[in-house]
Amino acid sequence: MTDYKDNTDDLTDEIISDIDTDAKEDIKENDSDAKSLEITDIDNSSESNTDAEEEEKAAYTDTSDKIIPETSPYQISYDLYGSAYKCYQKRFIFPKNRILQLVLLVLAVDFAYHGAVNPDNKMAFFLLALCAALIFILWYNPRRMRRSVMDVVREMEGDEYIFSMDDEKMTFSTVPPEYVQDVPNDEIASNPPTEIYFDSNLSVIEKYEFFLICRGKQAFYVLPKYALYDNQAEVIRCHLENKIGKRFRCKI
Repeated sequence: MTDYKDNTDDLTDEIISDIDTDAKEDIKENDSDAKSLEITDIDNSSESNTDAEEEEKAAYTDTSDKIIPETSPYQISYDLYGSAYKCYQKRFIFPKNRILQLVLLVLAVDFAYHGAVNPDNKMAFFLLALCAALIFILWYNPRRMRRSVMDVVREMEGDEYIFSMDDEKMTFSTVPPEYVQDVPNDEIASNPPTEIYFDSNLSVIEKYEFFLICRGKQAFYVLPKYALYDNQAEVIRCHLENKIGKRFRCKI
């Protein structure tokens, strides 16, 4: 009996010891699994936080690159465009025409004098008439051109534009129409944005109602000030003064 008890107790101790060992191993495995899950969760959360920070940083970077971010879509009224085109003509067309008109006027006076001194000099009268015709053409052509341009502007009235500016250029974009009858949206041709760099061909005139942006003497663009908000007009003015210097003129 004594031996049986002792053996039983030893066997019981071994079983309990094995159970304790297995339980400890299970607990260790569970702890290690839990720790690995925690580490994985921490890694995933850190990755998600990193991605969120990178996206936020990228968005901030994209915004900070723009001195003037994209404006809301705006329209250019007929009268405003007419005033801008007159300003363009006064800057690039009228001065040259006036010089030519003055030269022709001097020649016309000279031909008139020779015709008065010698009435038989028909060439003098012919040249006098030619000078008068040229003076009239130089006066009339800019006005005829203005009417033609304004007829085109009237047809385009209602189109919308978007303006933005960064450190190197200004960008004008045409807003695509939301709906064109009988034409699917994916088949509507979109015009590429117009980029105007701050180079030697650029000159800008600021008026009370708009900025007249001229690229050389052949093309010009109108930025109405009602498309801007807060102090954006002042920001544009300061940036243009720094970039193009005397080729920016403020005539408010």
